[in-house]
Amino acid sequence: MKLSLYAILSISLLLILIHVAATFKDWSGYREYIVKELEKTYDAKVHVGGKIEVSLITPKLTIHNVYVQYNKNKEQKLSDLISAKKIEIRPSLLSLFSFSLQPKSISFLGMKSNKENLLNIMNTKANDNTVDILIKDSQISFNADTINIKEVAIKKNKQFFGEVQIGDNNYDFSGKVNVTKNNVHISVDSNFANLLFKGNRNQEELKGNLVLTINNNSDPMSDLAKIINLSFLSYVIPSENIEISSNINLNESEFTATDLKIESKSMQGTGIIQNDRKSDHTNINISFSKVDLKNGSHKTTDIKGLLESFREVVPKNLSLDFNMEASNIQYQNRILDKFHATLKFANGEINVDTLLQFPGTNNISRLSGKVSNNGNLSEFNGDILIKGESFISHILPSIKMQEREKSQFTASSKLYLAPRILSLSDIRLLNNKESWQGSIKVNHTKKHNMIDSKFSIHNINIDKYDYSLFSKVQWLKNLKYDVNIRTSVKDSIFNGTKIEDLYFSLKIQENKLVADKIKLFGEDFDITGSVKILVDQKYTKPLLDVNLTGNKFNGNIFKLPKLLEVKRNSRNEINQIQWSTKQLNFLDEKGDFDANVQIKTTEFKIGQNVLKDFNLDTVIRNNTITIKQISYILEHGQMFFQGYLKAGSIHIKFSIANLDTKEVIGVNNINGKISLSGEIKTQGTSFDDWASNLSGNVNFQAQKIEFTNVDFNSFITKLLSSKNKPEISKLAYVDIYNGSTLFENINGKVSINSGVCSTSSQFSIDQASGSISSNLILSKFSLTSIFRLFFILPNHNSPLYIEAHLDGPIWCPKMSFDVDQIYNTLVSKKNS
Repeated sequence: MKLSLYAILSISLLLILIHVAATFKDWSGYREYIVKELEKTYDAKVHVGGKIEVSLITPKLTIHNVYVQYNKNKEQKLSDLISAKKIEIRPSLLSLFSFSLQPKSISFLGMKSNKENLLNIMNTKANDNTVDILIKDSQISFNADTINIKEVAIKKNKQFFGEVQIGDNNYDFSGKVNVTKNNVHISVDSNFANLLFKGNRNQEELKGNLVLTINNNSDPMSDLAKIINLSFLSYVIPSENIEISSNINLNESEFTATDLKIESKSMQGTGIIQNDRKSDHTNINISFSKVDLKNGSHKTTDIKGLLESFREVVPKNLSLDFNMEASNIQYQNRILDKFHATLKFANGEINVDTLLQFPGTNNISRLSGKVSNNGNLSEFNGDILIKGESFISHILPSIKMQEREKSQFTASSKLYLAPRILSLSDIRLLNNKESWQGSIKVNHTKKHNMIDSKFSIHNINIDKYDYSLFSKVQWLKNLKYDVNIRTSVKDSIFNGTKIEDLYFSLKIQENKLVADKIKLFGEDFDITGSVKILVDQKYTKPLLDVNLTGNKFNGNIFKLPKLLEVKRNSRNEINQIQWSTKQLNFLDEKGDFDANVQIKTTEFKIGQNVLKDFNLDTVIRNNTITIKQISYILEHGQMFFQGYLKAGSIHIKFSIANLDTKEVIGVNNINGKISLSGEIKTQGTSFDDWASNLSGNVNFQAQKIEFTNVDFNSFITKLLSSKNKPEISKLAYVDIYNGSTLFENINGKVSINSGVCSTSSQFSIDQASGSISSNLILSKFSLTSIFRLFFILPNHNSPLYIEAHLDGPIWCPKMSFDVDQIYNTLVSKKNS
């Protein structure tokens, strides 16, 4: 017993001494031998830059700072090599006695490599079933992206597992490959996809069934697209669970995938894949019976990411025909009839032909062209043809064409695509009488993205389009492009007003949209200026800044709400006047904006009137329009307004000097000048509400106001000589309407309360002076008033007066006299 214990202790001590000796021994002298064995074993060129360590108790060879080159006949950059901080090789016990390097496992720690070298590592020893491979804490570059490998292991029993990180996302996987004489079983499980293949094999062929389930959301598909540098896949493949199944047949002459089925919530498709192994030509045919693009499962297209796929070059030895058809395509609340695409890969090029058919007659979109390359980068040159109804609705769905205005259009363009570049040249559009010509070029650089465009437009009727949704400017805050568009428009129509020439330069940069160098020319236009939209954190809402100056401006391009509704009879006489009851929503339309608006022009046409020296300065904040100033000259009258308008209320101060009543009021039997000043306010959502709720005070003064068809001077003169009631009655109801009366001065004040105007004024004429008291109910245009005419009889010192009433609607009030009262007044005065 003691002898056995002594032997065990002696052997243990010997092993410890050997291990210590091996640990402290400098193995650098064996570097050349170790490198030679590694190169022979792994068929690669190996360079060891660090120390070599050996452990004997648990046999392990550790090599620090190792570089491996698999293609020994080609000069490679250092970044193309496999580099590892250390490689741990665990040899088999038998190889220690034969002095050969035959590992049972190899571990790469802190490795950096590209995808090609990673495959070489996997294939070199994984295929001979004699070695376990472990890669840990490493980085693998795939094109411009990097995969961080936390741990990947491939066992000699054909089991594998791992955990990798792409960007901020972690993915783990595991699987097994089991191949026997008659059967093949492959399974892969991960948090991204699951694959299962079951098949039978013999010496001639392999047959089986493949089921691939993709547990998809936007992150894995985006990461996969980056890795394989096919960014467009993340936009084509929906972010939802997808199941793909197929029967697989592989033999010496061909590979086929028949009964191919693709199913998800938003798409259903069938197809077949055939590969002739002798010619290495592949045919892929897929037909989709359902495609739903409206359920939000597809990622919004990123043009820059899509263009990056052109950094890949099509291999010259790839021979492939890809045909795809789709029907019942649901997109933007409409169903597209059919889509067909044919891609032919040959000699490093791709011939592209696609056709998209919309509902209706001859509504199509076609793209054709070729993808070629210069050995390093790819590019696409092709043509676009679009035919159908409502061009704007095709290109900018936020702008809708009014149904009655739809017409057939044809659009064509040259299309060029390359990394970071998209170009549409020779753009031509014919839409009824409208024609467009121009170009668009999109450039993506490291610092910013740029859209440069130029357009010439003829005969466009802007009234045909409903662009209210486009006024929402959230897109401006989200836009990641600087934009420069130079535009000239000839013979356009806006709000029924013709504009002969319009030139402007549209620029978008840093949340700012600026239309400057604006020039409008035409019969009633001669104006220049700028329009800006600013979206910034210092503004609670987007800020619209308008500044226009010039000689002539046609204000009819602004649609003003209708003030009155007038009904006339067959003789064109007014039967009724009433205020418009239509809801005033012009502030609601401006609710998404704050604004500064300044317009100065020598002539401003509105309706049939021309306003001279027009000056408008307004501010819109939080749905309130503050009028700093509106001033102009109308005929000889000078106007000035200040105040504010907001939803449901208005408050205005005004001053009007020397207003020509005949020109402004439009009543033929009044001629002269009047001056007004005052302050009014009201509330409501229509002009009818405003009239009913109006309140305020107005002072007025008039000089030399002439009323035709009424002659108060002759009435008083003849009244003094009248002798009986019939004569007075004839004067009051007949003779008074022959001739005219000139009022030298009229001074008064109007007090307005709840839509009722109460007036008290004084006036003078040749034969008398007088006063007027009246009430006007604005909502009904109903007038109730009383005139008092003061005059002095011959040979009398004290004045007397007579009364007249003027009542009824203002467009045809009725004047009435109390003949008995007049007669009694005159008789009693004469007899006194």
